[in-house]
Amino acid sequence: MSNNIFYNKYCRDCNKSFLAANYSAKCPKCKGTNTSISIGKVLDMLNTNPKVVGSNIIDCIPQKGPCRIGCNQCYYNRAGAFYRDIAKPYFPPVEATIGKIVRVNSGHDSNVEREHVIESTKQYEHKFYNTSQPDFDFPAPVVYTANAKEEQKAWMPSDILKFQPKHFHKIMFVRLRVSSTNIPLVIAAAKEWTDFNIPVVLTFMRYYDNPPHHTGEYEWKKHILNSYWCPTKSFMYNVLSATKNFVDRRLITMCGTLDSSFCKDCRNCETFYWQTHRNLLFQKMKKCQ
Repeated sequence: MSNNIFYNKYCRDCNKSFLAANYSAKCPKCKGTNTSISIGKVLDMLNTNPKVVGSNIIDCIPQKGPCRIGCNQCYYNRAGAFYRDIAKPYFPPVEATIGKIVRVNSGHDSNVEREHVIESTKQYEHKFYNTSQPDFDFPAPVVYTANAKEEQKAWMPSDILKFQPKHFHKIMFVRLRVSSTNIPLVIAAAKEWTDFNIPVVLTFMRYYDNPPHHTGEYEWKKHILNSYWCPTKSFMYNVLSATKNFVDRRLITMCGTLDSSFCKDCRNCETFYWQTHRNLLFQKMKKCQ
């Protein structure tokens, strides 16, 4: 067996899943042997994003090569920074997605080669798409990054409704990229999107280069795989707290937590996916009546 292949095991005593390098591995928490293989030998660590390990999210990247959107500080396009070779697409085996949610276009944009993206991922039962382009006509929920150019005004619902009045109900949540110099723009965008009852998730920028007007908001440290200028805990708390003063607190949160960027500690995508998925099913049933 390749050293890069891991088993997804389940401990019946702890009621927890864990990764194991061999079939007979004990539970790392209780050291017990009352374990089972959850879905078999399905995780290839060369193709598994370390950020999602331990969560119910699994990556899929239908396109080849760099993303042409070219967002500022994009680690997907930065040579050697992404966890796998972006010259090749990646489709997780269907059996590996059982009980999980497929995140289509990790690092890329689902509206780039859109028809190919939709067609090549139709085998996955549970999935969501990611885009920074205001076209939400996908066969599953969509995460929309409204300010791909974070230092400029975000796309607002009032802007998009002028030319794309349909499919807003497919938006899982709106992602807003936050820097130390765009907070008024972020708060304005968060207010309008939440006024439309669409959740907003703040994603704090990390910089390979010097961050804008750095006055203590950032610190240099390793984040998942790479080192960046990362937002400090106090900066993230202050921005999230300030934003909550202007919007419905139930509809605003941040990507990750103040202490962790791992998906297993966040669960935003899982929570908002299931809410949107159930709502889409309900609307479909309603039309059939």
